[in-house]
Amino acid sequence: MHGVFKHLDDHVVGGKLKSGKGEKFFNEVQMKQLRDRQVKAVKYLDRVVEELFDIVPRNTWITLTSDHGELFGEDGFFGHGPICHEKVFEVPFLEGKIR
Repeated sequence: MHGVFKHLDDHVVGGKLKSGKGEKFFNEVQMKQLRDRQVKAVKYLDRVVEELFDIVPRNTWITLTSDHGELFGEDGFFGHGPICHEKVFEVPFLEGKIR
Protein backbone atom coordinates (compact mmCIF):
# COMPACT_ATOMS: atom_id res chain seq x y z
CA MET A 1 0.00 0.00 0.00
CA HIS A 2 2.84 2.40 0.76
CA GLY A 3 3.93 2.12 -2.85
CA VAL A 4 0.44 3.14 -3.96
CA PHE A 5 0.11 6.00 -1.50
CA LYS A 6 3.53 7.64 -1.88
CA HIS A 7 2.78 10.31 0.72
CA LEU A 8 1.00 8.14 3.28
CA ASP A 9 3.59 9.07 5.88
CA ASP A 10 2.57 12.73 5.48
CA HIS A 11 -0.58 11.76 7.40
CA VAL A 12 1.16 9.78 10.13
CA VAL A 13 2.70 11.10 13.32
CA GLY A 14 4.58 8.59 15.44
CA GLY A 15 2.84 5.81 13.53
CA LYS A 16 -0.67 7.01 14.45
CA LEU A 17 -3.03 8.34 11.81
CA LYS A 18 -3.57 12.06 12.13
CA SER A 19 -6.03 14.61 10.83
CA GLY A 20 -7.07 18.07 11.81
CA LYS A 21 -10.38 17.04 13.43
CA GLY A 22 -9.69 13.63 14.95
CA GLU A 23 -10.92 11.90 11.77
CA LYS A 24 -9.39 8.67 10.61
CA PHE A 25 -7.26 8.72 7.47
CA PHE A 26 -9.62 6.18 5.83
CA ASN A 27 -13.31 5.78 6.63
CA GLU A 28 -15.01 2.39 7.11
CA VAL A 29 -16.05 2.09 3.43
CA GLN A 30 -12.54 2.89 2.21
CA MET A 31 -11.00 0.41 4.66
CA LYS A 32 -13.37 -2.32 3.44
CA GLN A 33 -12.43 -1.55 -0.16
CA LEU A 34 -8.72 -1.74 0.69
CA ARG A 35 -9.17 -5.02 2.56
CA ASP A 36 -11.22 -6.44 -0.31
CA ARG A 37 -8.49 -5.49 -2.77
CA GLN A 38 -5.92 -7.22 -0.57
CA VAL A 39 -8.05 -10.38 -0.39
CA LYS A 40 -8.52 -10.28 -4.18
CA ALA A 41 -4.74 -10.03 -4.65
CA VAL A 42 -4.14 -13.00 -2.33
CA LYS A 43 -6.74 -15.10 -4.18
CA TYR A 44 -5.05 -14.26 -7.49
CA LEU A 45 -1.65 -15.25 -6.10
CA ASP A 46 -3.16 -18.47 -4.77
CA ARG A 47 -4.19 -19.41 -8.33
CA VAL A 48 -0.75 -18.46 -9.70
CA VAL A 49 1.04 -20.56 -7.07
CA GLU A 50 -1.24 -23.50 -7.84
CA GLU A 51 -0.28 -23.21 -11.52
CA LEU A 52 3.39 -23.05 -10.52
CA PHE A 53 3.04 -26.26 -8.50
CA ASP A 54 1.46 -27.93 -11.54
CA ILE A 55 4.37 -27.14 -13.89
CA VAL A 56 7.56 -27.52 -11.82
CA PRO A 57 9.47 -30.82 -11.96
CA ARG A 58 9.09 -33.41 -9.22
CA ASN A 59 11.37 -33.07 -6.20
CA THR A 60 11.37 -29.28 -6.51
CA TRP A 61 11.37 -27.26 -3.29
CA ILE A 62 9.35 -24.04 -3.33
CA THR A 63 9.59 -21.38 -0.63
CA LEU A 64 7.15 -18.47 -0.37
CA THR A 65 7.72 -15.65 2.08
CA SER A 66 7.26 -11.93 2.56
CA ASP A 67 9.35 -9.14 4.02
CA HIS A 68 6.69 -7.84 6.44
CA GLY A 69 3.03 -7.75 7.34
CA GLU A 70 0.53 -4.97 6.69
CA LEU A 71 -1.84 -3.04 8.95
CA PHE A 72 -5.43 -2.26 7.93
CA GLY A 73 -6.65 -0.14 10.82
CA GLU A 74 -5.51 -2.31 13.73
CA ASP A 75 -5.12 -0.03 16.75
CA GLY A 76 -5.54 3.01 14.47
CA PHE A 77 -2.55 2.17 12.27
CA PHE A 78 -2.38 1.71 8.50
CA GLY A 79 0.40 0.45 6.27
CA HIS A 80 3.70 -1.03 7.30
CA GLY A 81 6.11 1.66 8.25
CA PRO A 82 7.51 3.37 10.06
CA ILE A 83 5.33 1.44 12.52
CA CYS A 84 6.45 -1.10 15.13
CA HIS A 85 3.31 -3.19 15.56
CA GLU A 86 3.09 -6.98 15.98
CA LYS A 87 1.10 -7.31 12.72
CA VAL A 88 3.98 -5.73 10.77
CA PHE A 89 6.31 -8.39 12.15
CA GLU A 90 4.04 -11.26 11.08
CA VAL A 91 5.84 -12.64 8.04
CA PRO A 92 4.18 -15.37 6.00
CA PHE A 93 6.45 -18.35 5.30
CA LEU A 94 5.41 -21.47 3.40
CA GLU A 95 7.66 -24.22 2.19
CA GLY A 96 6.87 -27.41 0.40
CA LYS A 97 8.32 -30.07 -1.85
CA ILE A 98 6.61 -31.18 -5.03
CA ARG A 99 6.38 -34.96 -4.92
